[in-house]
Amino acid sequence: MINKYIHIYNKRNCLLALFCATIAFLPLFIVSLICDVIPEDTLVAFLPFVFAAACVAIASLYTIRFKKMIKKQERQYGVQFNDNNAAHLETTLYLSDDWLIWAGSCAIYKNHIEAIRSTLVHGRGGFSNKVTIKTVDNKKYIIWCLSSSNINQIKKWKNNHTN
Repeated sequence: MINKYIHIYNKRNCLLALFCATIAFLPLFIVSLICDVIPEDTLVAFLPFVFAAACVAIASLYTIRFKKMIKKQERQYGVQFNDNNAAHLETTLYLSDDWLIWAGSCAIYKNHIEAIRSTLVHGRGGFSNKVTIKTVDNKKYIIWCLSSSNINQIKKWKNNHTN
């Protein structure tokens, strides 16, 4: 079950890295074909794909924390990680009966959540919501939501479904 969300996380990262690498590759490749300055300049055009692969590899290290976080909560609350009735809120954000899952980054059991706060943040790309989740062990996790209705759904889920 955990691997399903790690796969979603890695797939998203691979697609994003491939997109960015392609954007960087195309002008480099075209220029290398037109202006053949050195014999290896066409090979240099492929470097964005190497950097993209390195970024994906580094980002995949977060999945170690993801697994540890789930295992710790399973032991602490005597539960099994599941995605029963999981609702897909945003790209990698899911809400199941008992777990708030941000695929590959964090998964928090509902009884482990003490408080949920959100702040509307304006950036270059528009508005987004910074959601701070405080857990019973005084740790804070930040997730980002585009939709305020998703935040309301998370808050309602926490308030209505506490065991």
